[in-house]
Amino acid sequence: MLPDRTPTAPDAAIPFALVPTLTSAEVERLRTVFSARSMAAPTRRALLGDGRLFVSWCGQTKRQAMPASRETVDAFLAAAAANGRSPATLRRYRSSLAWWHAAGGFANPCAGSAVAVPVPKPALADAAMAALHSFMDVAQRGYAKATLRATEADVRLFAGWCGQQGLSWLPAEPATVGHYIRDLGSSRKPATIARYLASISLIHRAAGHTDPCRHWSVTLERRGHARAVGSERRQAAALTDAVLAPILDRLDPAQPDRPKPLKPIDLRDRALLLVGRDTLARADELVALRWADLHPVDPALNPDAHPGEATIRIRHSKTDQEGQGAEAWLSAEAVAALTAWRAVAPRWPTEPGGEGSLTREGTFLFCHLSRSGVGERMSPAAVRRVVERRTGEADPLAVGFSGHSLRVGAAQDLLAAGVDLPGLMQAGRWSSPVMPARYTERLRATRGAVARVRRGKDGRNPP
Repeated sequence: MLPDRTPTAPDAAIPFALVPTLTSAEVERLRTVFSARSMAAPTRRALLGDGRLFVSWCGQTKRQAMPASRETVDAFLAAAAANGRSPATLRRYRSSLAWWHAAGGFANPCAGSAVAVPVPKPALADAAMAALHSFMDVAQRGYAKATLRATEADVRLFAGWCGQQGLSWLPAEPATVGHYIRDLGSSRKPATIARYLASISLIHRAAGHTDPCRHWSVTLERRGHARAVGSERRQAAALTDAVLAPILDRLDPAQPDRPKPLKPIDLRDRALLLVGRDTLARADELVALRWADLHPVDPALNPDAHPGEATIRIRHSKTDQEGQGAEAWLSAEAVAALTAWRAVAPRWPTEPGGEGSLTREGTFLFCHLSRSGVGERMSPAAVRRVVERRTGEADPLAVGFSGHSLRVGAAQDLLAAGVDLPGLMQAGRWSSPVMPARYTERLRATRGAVARVRRGKDGRNPP
């Protein structure tokens, strides 16, 4: 028998308040978690809107909204796609439903989202389908979210193309994959094709099928595509110390004769740029840094340390998915910038549900600031916007800068200062020398054997 419950006034803001399968305690849990969780205003509105849409659709189709089944979510996404919703909107719907179920303490009905979006139904036997579902459940825990999102997008694209061609996508024949590569042609770079093939390979192995991407014909098609298109990769412009100096000067509160005082966002951006320079952090690592992990350096333990230096812990990274963590050094200049930003950073309610006085300090170093509101944590995309905006203000002709520019620039500065490749890998937490070598290849060319020998013969660099 379903619980008989009349929603209270606070429940009305929760999309799942009228779902008959939920008890009053479960609805209260949803309300408490939603109210207590710090998030940007647009994110909060999206969660509410997506939840209401899903509950309304479930009511019209006589389906259970919470806890929802995988089949219900698949049907909802299929209906949304049929109504013209974009792939980005479908991904947002799935993320919202996963969030609401996690908040309620229920299993994620979107688990294994690599093929959760509407795609042509694969011709699989029951055993293969069971193996695929088992893999998706495990992959949700074992793979990074970015990997799952990429796999999902790649599989959806391949399955949609196969559907248009009247071909089977799971299992797919090697000839089908080869035709797919040829059809994409120059519209995709070799690195993107390699990722597509990795996703197709993964989904076939998960279903217990022979991997079509290991066939010699697919290998030759991939090589032919790379030869025709070229494998050169575009690199973000380097935000070296020389490029960064005028930007930091513009944002320095100690600069004399300033026409108008700096705003909190200026102090935040200056601190972010300095911390990114010192830690070589990726954008997603930078926005995840926490005040609780910031610790001053003890001069008694390190006599070489300058006053004001600190360390900060990077809890997770691209090469540390298990969260072992790593300590990164911060200069006294970066710590001073953080202190100035900390003094003016927004404060948050002390009580869950957005109640109480605004005295609680934020969890993360850098919060979201915009005209539409504030959020307790920045997004990685916001780091890119900060870099683009600040470099553009200092030099209107600056192009090619992104959220990765701080990492590229710091790598080049370290190499210019004499740091070898192993030391560079340790500083940037790289597990392979490929990327740091590529970031610094132009500078290394000027220090190569040919350059040293020719300079010596010209007399400009006598031995």
